[in-house]
Amino acid sequence: CRGCLIADVPAIVGSLDIVMGEIDR
Repeated sequence: CRGCLIADVPAIVGSLDIVMGEIDR
């Protein structure tokens, strides 16, 4: 279902953002 994938994007981006922030530190 495409709606689920689109809804997942913010969560994936958010977790990626946290990982990048941890690496940056």
